[in-house]
Amino acid sequence: MSAGAAAGQVDEAVANAMAPFEIDGTREGKLDIWDAWYITGGQANGGGFNVLPGRERDPRLIRSRRWDRKSERPPQDFGWCAGGPRELLDFSASREEALRLAEAAWRRWHELAAELPPADPWRAYRDRAEAEFGWHDGAQVSADHRAQPLVRAFDAYLRTLPTRRFSYWFLQGPDPVEDVGRSERETFVAEKVAYALRRRNVLTLSGWWYEHGGPGIHGECHGPATCPHEPELPAGQERVDGYLSDLPGDTLLVNVKCHV
Repeated sequence: MSAGAAAGQVDEAVANAMAPFEIDGTREGKLDIWDAWYITGGQANGGGFNVLPGRERDPRLIRSRRWDRKSERPPQDFGWCAGGPRELLDFSASREEALRLAEAAWRRWHELAAELPPADPWRAYRDRAEAEFGWHDGAQVSADHRAQPLVRAFDAYLRTLPTRRFSYWFLQGPDPVEDVGRSERETFVAEKVAYALRRRNVLTLSGWWYEHGGPGIHGECHGPATCPHEPELPAGQERVDGYLSDLPGDTLLVNVKCHV
């Protein structure tokens, strides 16, 4: 939808676009996708879109709604939003950059490991607590584990890396001793890169729903088995990701969380 045409009626426009995929049991099951949804985004771990630097206060940006869809939720991070014109959103995070960061993290762990005392894995702290008390406090176990000099130094290093535009858990893990220290470089890098970029289900301008990189589902038809139309995009997550970044600048993108 054009930003100018839809800016004042975002919720209504999204509701109309989403309607063909509401769970109602009247068509093929693949079209029964959601029974509730709301517009969300505004923090790194809450989904949404990165905002281009310098455009964080642009009034055309869309902010999170509450579940009742009647009021906005104040943003926790103005660098993120629930949507807006594509030209205001930042799709710059790349697989190549993620690969470089993951390799740097693996290399830095092993440099630190050569300088600092060895660290025990998280499960060793859990087992000690259970042996002594018969149970374990997960928060305390994690705090004790993260206080080890090697783990603490690695956590401090990760905070210096420019990972803000990647998914929240990129390079983060509950136990770097196991996650980094006991993984081969190729294995660690491949696993981290695979989850670095946000994976989105996308509803296109032509009413095709793409989920997990699979084939599209056309909202105008009774179901995939009887749909005579050619899909708007070939299957594959990279096609879906590229579709969003290649849209015209005035196309309004909206991040929606569904209950399925």
